[in-house]
Amino acid sequence: MKRIIFSTLSIVLLIGIGLRIWHVNQAVDLPPVNNYTIGEEVAIGDNVFLDNFENMKGYSVIVNQAEILPYEDFLEKYNYIDDEEAPLFEEGDTFYPEMVYDLNITVKNTNKTEDPMEHSGINFLHYNLYGTDFVLQISNMLYLVANPELEYGVTDGFRLRPNSEMDFNLPYFYSPSDIVQPIQTEAIERDQVYLVVSMHPVVNRILIE
Repeated sequence: MKRIIFSTLSIVLLIGIGLRIWHVNQAVDLPPVNNYTIGEEVAIGDNVFLDNFENMKGYSVIVNQAEILPYEDFLEKYNYIDDEEAPLFEEGDTFYPEMVYDLNITVKNTNKTEDPMEHSGINFLHYNLYGTDFVLQISNMLYLVANPELEYGVTDGFRLRPNSEMDFNLPYFYSPSDIVQPIQTEAIERDQVYLVVSMHPVVNRILIE
């Protein structure tokens, strides 16, 4: 008898928890999503990624082109000769980039003048590529290879002069043979992959085709 009562109470409790989770999820106010494609100019406006102190007003982003390359082809593309005695990555390294998803983008500062009291700027710290069940991040080492004229890394913020623009190459890495989280090129090519350029209060994302 006690076993029946215990089982009944357990079922009731599970149902209650399930209803509570459903209710909470229903109450979640998801941000609106704006979708763009390659070649479209995406104005950031008042949107941010995580922190209110971010200020990207007047900045816009355009994805010009994208391609997937083996690591060796990526180095050749940017005329980089790796040092055999001190290579960028060691074989077996957790962050060894077997494959590179290389984006070329244009960042514009459309502000006519710079407000000395409210500097705006941008960085690529949160510029991830999102698929259905994977996220690709920029490799800082490859970022410096692909943008040799820059003195700062991917996590450093920067400002452009008012009414100016600049092209950047953003190299995302993945490894099909990774033991922990392998990602296959075929899976990426079949998926819808988005570059997210803001997350709050509006998600702005660019479909990479």
